[in-house]
Amino acid sequence: MKIHKTLRFFSIPIIAIILFGCAAKKLPEIIWPLPPDVPRIRFDRSFSGPKQFFSTSLVSEIILGEESLGVFVKPNGLHTDKADRIYVSDTGSGLVQIFDPKAGNPITLEAGGRSPFAKPIGITTDNKGRIYVADSSGDAVYIFGMDLQFISALGRGGVVFKQPTGLAVDDERKRLYVVDTHKHEVTAFDIDTLKPLFTIGKRGREEGEFNFPSFIALDKKGNLYIVDTMNGRVQVFDPDGKFLRAWGRLGDGPGMFARPKGIAIDSEGHIYVVDSAFNNVQIFDQEGQILLAFGAFGEGRGGQILPAGIAIDSEDRIYVADQWNARVNVYEYMGEKYKARTGKKQ
Repeated sequence: MKIHKTLRFFSIPIIAIILFGCAAKKLPEIIWPLPPDVPRIRFDRSFSGPKQFFSTSLVSEIILGEESLGVFVKPNGLHTDKADRIYVSDTGSGLVQIFDPKAGNPITLEAGGRSPFAKPIGITTDNKGRIYVADSSGDAVYIFGMDLQFISALGRGGVVFKQPTGLAVDDERKRLYVVDTHKHEVTAFDIDTLKPLFTIGKRGREEGEFNFPSFIALDKKGNLYIVDTMNGRVQVFDPDGKFLRAWGRLGDGPGMFARPKGIAIDSEGHIYVVDSAFNNVQIFDQEGQILLAFGAFGEGRGGQILPAGIAIDSEDRIYVADQWNARVNVYEYMGEKYKARTGKKQ
């Protein structure tokens, strides 16, 4: 212990020499698309746990060293709430962590003093502050209150899930939508009584049918955008489950999919779909026309390997779960909110 303290004490002047003796080089900006086109997406940073999320200081990172508690193992699902808190489910560690930019440490969801999850994936919240987590291995959806205390679990008697994954809440209609991957269906529940209201889909390739669906997102009208993973498409339904349209197919061209996973919608209505095989994110308009793709295979800045979940906060910051690299990549959509935040004009 004394040796450790001594080394840490004498490392401080060495760090000072490293940091202030030679000027730090500014890393090149990573944007999509490349010039001469107008940039629309920029890479901001990555974080693999609390240390990188809450500290941007190189000094503190060197002095504090690696932090084992809370470091990601295999991040999968992501969600941002109305306060822009970031929820990260980790199928490798069985943890769900909440990162509040205004706090100093993350919060880990627990029940009975430990994490109740075996393989958490989907996460969402409602306007009352309740938190919903789909455990795809435990075949349940766990519900926590605004005080972070465990309330109840869907799938523990009555409702039977085979592999719940994606979740979404419609506060206006008081509904919770649960994607069941192995049942090839999506079920709507009353958010207060937790009773099932209706179910969408069955296994198949026709309109309104699914082949291992995964994630789900809602637009401002309450329409459902469901990733039909093994059919290589996105299907859109109205709030009551009526089929509206679909786009995408299995392939390797723009607008096609190989293994679509996470889905999210920004403030301007663009739809973002993660493809874990292409290692990128494709952006579509409301009708399913491809607009842009960003990200690529890699371990460096802006790269990702086997990405899964995606979430977009109120400021159009984009969070992508980079599973293989055990981190969350943060990007920014350089739209109206970015311009207002940075004062930049395009």
